[in-house]
Amino acid sequence: MTPINSLKFYEGILRRVKENIKVFFPGLIISFFTFLFLFLCLELGLRVLKIQSDNFIKQDPVLGWVHMPDKEGYSISKEFKVKRRVNKDGFIGPDYNYDKDSDTYRVVIAGDSLTEAFQIKESDTFAALAERSVNNLDLDKKVEIMNMGIAGVGTKKEIYILENNGLKFDPDLLILAFFAGNDFYDNMTENINPEAKFTRWREFKNNIKLFFRNHSTAWRFILRQKSRNKLLNFLKKEKNLTTNLGGTPLLGATYIGNTNADPLFKEVYSDDVRKMIDMTQKLLLEFKKLAEREKKNHLVLILPSAAQVYLNGSEGFYPERINEVLKKYFESESIKYIDLLPDLKNQYKMRPEELLYFPIDGHPNENFHRIVAEKLADYLNELVTK
Repeated sequence: MTPINSLKFYEGILRRVKENIKVFFPGLIISFFTFLFLFLCLELGLRVLKIQSDNFIKQDPVLGWVHMPDKEGYSISKEFKVKRRVNKDGFIGPDYNYDKDSDTYRVVIAGDSLTEAFQIKESDTFAALAERSVNNLDLDKKVEIMNMGIAGVGTKKEIYILENNGLKFDPDLLILAFFAGNDFYDNMTENINPEAKFTRWREFKNNIKLFFRNHSTAWRFILRQKSRNKLLNFLKKEKNLTTNLGGTPLLGATYIGNTNADPLFKEVYSDDVRKMIDMTQKLLLEFKKLAEREKKNHLVLILPSAAQVYLNGSEGFYPERINEVLKKYFESESIKYIDLLPDLKNQYKMRPEELLYFPIDGHPNENFHRIVAEKLADYLNELVTK
């Protein structure tokens, strides 16, 4: 190719590139503004309809996520719309001082979304109800119950929360609210690194994401749908933990038909299930040792799943068996506990029209929390008056 032909060849390429750019950029600009218009329409629509919950969480290097301090907003779904507040220290309820009055008996509870209970008013949670109930008895000491529940955590993270946050308030009693519906499974996959820290770049990205979570309803809506799709894909994978173990535990009454496959409700446990139970028992023993080391009282609340409460046992299906296994272990290790399954099951038998869980969302409703609060208040009354 001669220099002249070569020059013409490259000039032709450059000309075609310029032509493509002229076509591409207008299309890109049109696409961008179309997307922006649709996003703003979605934002406006969601704000008018008020069907999207506010953001209450931020990312954390150790726990993955924690509540945002001093945050107030609405928790919303098809079954509820409640205004909730996170206090200055990042947990449920009013603000507390680290120093405790001499006439105060202080309780700290760690748990998952059942304890957090963003589906109902804060005043209707079992922590708040039990506190009011005990204080109405005019005991010598005022009882304060701090609710440090947060959705999505397992036993290991709950122990971390009690040790690193709860003990700052000089509690007299540490309570771990154990949910039999999924904590066994969470404990098989949950890992934390107490020394973990975010890099500056990661911290910057987290702050950008947090800004959009806090100020954009459409952004939260999109993330919510993405999260649901991830959950569906996770449940479809044949190699995930719960499928390997024989079933997928879910919270609500909507899904209780699947629980016959849950290996925790079998008469005989496989080796994999036994490993899962052993892991949980070791963690619960760690909880007791933490309380003893800090010279605190301790208590485990065993919170049952909807399937355990609503369904009766049959051949091949034993919803109460896993609780019996836990209680036997607790008694052998002198771990104090309250099993809520008998009381909740009895309540449902007497008044089946009064559901104890939200049918769609699956979390416990006010009726559930009232029963738990009654048992906890009775226990505290005896403990405080000793």
